Amino acid sequence: MSTGNKGKIVIAEEGELEQNPEEAAFRMWLRVFVTVRWITILGILVATLVASKILNIGFPTLAAYGICVFVTLCNLALLYQARRLRRMPTSQAIHQARIWGTVHLLLDLLAFIVLLHFTGGIENPFIFYFVLHIIGASVILHYRVVYMLAMAKIVAVMLLVGLEYTGAIPHVNLVGFASPTLYQQGSYILAMLIVLGSALFATAYMATSVAGELRKRQREVMRLSQRLLKKRTGELEQASVEIAKLEEEKNRFLRFLGIAAHDLKAPLTAIQGFLWIMLGGYSGDITEKQRNMLERSTFRIKELMNLISDLLDIPRIETGQIVEEMKLTSLGKVIKDSIRDLRELAKQKKLKLEVELPPALPKIYGSAPRLQQVITNLVSNAINYTPEGSITIRVSEGDDEIQVEVMDTGIGVPAEDLPRLFEDFFRASNVETKGTGLGLSISRRIVEAHGGRIWVDSPCPETGKGSRFAFTLPRKAENKRR
Repeated sequence: MSTGNKGKIVIAEEGELEQNPEEAAFRMWLRVFVTVRWITILGILVATLVASKILNIGFPTLAAYGICVFVTLCNLALLYQARRLRRMPTSQAIHQARIWGTVHLLLDLLAFIVLLHFTGGIENPFIFYFVLHIIGASVILHYRVVYMLAMAKIVAVMLLVGLEYTGAIPHVNLVGFASPTLYQQGSYILAMLIVLGSALFATAYMATSVAGELRKRQREVMRLSQRLLKKRTGELEQASVEIAKLEEEKNRFLRFLGIAAHDLKAPLTAIQGFLWIMLGGYSGDITEKQRNMLERSTFRIKELMNLISDLLDIPRIETGQIVEEMKLTSLGKVIKDSIRDLRELAKQKKLKLEVELPPALPKIYGSAPRLQQVITNLVSNAINYTPEGSITIRVSEGDDEIQVEVMDTGIGVPAEDLPRLFEDFFRASNVETKGTGLGLSISRRIVEAHGGRIWVDSPCPETGKGSRFAFTLPRKAENKRR
């Protein structure tokens, strides 16, 4: 479905031109008429066989079979035309559908009158099947045309009956079913014509009324749909503009953040260098009080440098620079490199640090420095917030992904803090040490840039205490990116 043609709702099947619901309904009914005609042909053949072979009713069956052949050829031609309608321009669709719908019904009328002549004329009870044509015509034709068709049917029957009654054409009697003189009984003929005519016109009135109301409702629904679609399209366009503006503002902010952080880092690095020179005694002797103040200043500058490094990471990740760093990487080596410097810190706190790796861990497509940053952040957090116990790093393989878990027996994370733990600048309420609050949010960005996901369970499902931080990495990310 699409919304071309100035907001009009259009429907298209594969290989067809777009069409609105009304056009689709016309074309659908033409296909239905073709299908019904196949069923009618089959019904005539079955009725002819049953009447002649089982009920022993005498009439020229060859003529009935000949009419079936004629209707079959006409139906094939109309089927071809109905399929051509699918490829016609929208402007011609309804007009052509009405024309060919009329052709369908006129051919039916002609075939039925001829068949009626060879199967008893006024004697044949199937004469009332003309009503079905009126119902079908009401679906696609204007109500005036339907009434004209009903008049044509009754006139055609009257003409056939009149010609047979006067002997202008021979009457074919249904031998064994009706009296051979029934077609000459005036009262019977008059009664049949009155009943048939009233049935045709009553059916025409009811069917056109219902069909007209349905078409009216359909057009109202289409108008409402188009109005709603136009409104929603306007809202979507406005939303797209707003999103584009927000995206531009975001990119502008990220550029500003990167530039500001970079400009701040350079002078701080210089100040840090001067402080180290003073602490090293290269600028002269300093008192113990001065040394203490310089050490505290150095520590604060280090914290500020860490914050600036984190701020620099955000625009690099958000703008996709991390993708350029990706290549085939050994995850096992990344993990070992990450914890090499952290083992001593864990040992100082008397914590047991364990690593569980599969024997043949496959390489992944990623950025080794960034993944090392994630693992280092998770393990260092576990060490900092685990007073005693153990920390376990476990890697497991799945069909499509590799999962890395960092489990500890520490203080855990309060349940109310879990939903916001990976947000920028958020820190858990039970944490007393200072930090930037960006470590986990940057880790989330890095993992998501690799096509993975990261989450936390607290307490750890396996130990019932502490936390379990886990993230996944796709095994076939390289193929997907290509």
